[in-house]
Amino acid sequence: VPDDALPVYSIICALYREARSVNGLLSAIERLDYPAEKLDVILAVEADDHETRAAIAARKSRIPITLVPVAAIGPRTKPKALNVALPFARGAFSVVFDAEDRPEANQLRRALQAFRADGGNLACVQARLCIDNTADSLLAGYFTAEYAGQFDVFLLGLTAMKLPLPLGGSSNHFYTATLRAVGGWDAYNVTEDADLGVRLARFGYRADIIDSTTYEEAPAHFGAWLRQRTRWFKGWMRLVKCTTFHNCCIGLRPFKPLYLY
Repeated sequence: VPDDALPVYSIICALYREARSVNGLLSAIERLDYPAEKLDVILAVEADDHETRAAIAARKSRIPITLVPVAAIGPRTKPKALNVALPFARGAFSVVFDAEDRPEANQLRRALQAFRADGGNLACVQARLCIDNTADSLLAGYFTAEYAGQFDVFLLGLTAMKLPLPLGGSSNHFYTATLRAVGGWDAYNVTEDADLGVRLARFGYRADIIDSTTYEEAPAHFGAWLRQRTRWFKGWMRLVKCTTFHNCCIGLRPFKPLYLY
């Protein structure tokens, strides 16, 4: 697709205490094979996170950046910050990246190719996530194997069987209008990615995997790993509870939920 025919693409990142990651994140975004004037970069930062905001202000970027402060009230979660940023998205398509992400340069074009090739109800495409600090520790090595099984085997199997896709934590690409129509993210669910993947299926949409990779770091030490796993399992238990309640006796038939998150 010629550059002048490409749509505006919103990139949404929720940052909290990520001052050291700002330069790497913005450098990764600048390396994307996409016209700078067609990128809509939105950084949602907690209002009292002065260090991260200062790092963004100090970083000179060739891409315009919208900084959205997130009020320090209510749940202080990533999905809440994403919901605060979503109304500012100008793009027909939106993608979520984490602070440490390094997406392949072709990822936005690969996502657009998948959306335009679909003639049905595709609402989201997920890029593969790959750990690149495998040698840092045994935990990081375990994480690498786990992500390989998740994104190279398990999720591909779910898409082949046309089952709901529990999305990964980043590199989710959406039709922005569809994302708004299903209510955005659940601000109280700490595995908001998987929750949104299931909710898209409830609304009759589907998700798919694209052949592009985003590289990121895994926790290398037990403390960080334990906090992350505790958060993930808490979110998964909430997701399973809600999904079991709503899907009781109706199998996998897509339907709108009884409530919006």
